[in-house]
Amino acid sequence: MIISPSFLNSIAKENNITEYSQESILLENRNYYFRSGDFSDTGGYDVFLSHSYLDKVQVLALVKLFNKHHFSVYVDWIEDKQLNRKDVNVQTADLLRERMKQSKCLSYLTTKNIADSKWCPWELGYFDGLKQSKCCILPILKYGSMFNGQEYLGLYSYLEYASYAGIDKDCDFYICNQNRTKFMKLRDWISGSTKFYQGILV
Repeated sequence: MIISPSFLNSIAKENNITEYSQESILLENRNYYFRSGDFSDTGGYDVFLSHSYLDKVQVLALVKLFNKHHFSVYVDWIEDKQLNRKDVNVQTADLLRERMKQSKCLSYLTTKNIADSKWCPWELGYFDGLKQSKCCILPILKYGSMFNGQEYLGLYSYLEYASYAGIDKDCDFYICNQNRTKFMKLRDWISGSTKFYQGILV
């Protein structure tokens, strides 16, 4: 299924997540930061989450969901609280570049708020140039909605939270092509697998 705002809000409610919960989310996320594969000695992130700050509570709920599946996630205002979002400068860009180098993939969180972001397209473009084929779109849509992003977003695979019919008992993160005919688990995609499955995601 494509993740909906109501699904993320239910995670937030279940886990008592508010816009002030970043400290507890940070501590949990750090547990996975130091287990993140190639970065085991110095830490590293599985996912760099490019997003709008206006979606703060949903972002925290999403990090919680990623953590549940043992992914470490970079969110600038959680991990680097010293950044001043009202005074974005060269130092900010340099730090974000460094964090992207420490991340295995980038997920572009598409909501109605991201259309007004000037930084998110820059992050997507930089990461795509840095680590080709390791960018994906993560649409947050109301149930029954179709994903119609800006034209360039159609270049990328997208991320769903679903189960593979007849095989998975529980949901997991899957990378899918645009028409959902091929997919693989996010963990395998991050690790460099090129083996896609065909079937039904539910």
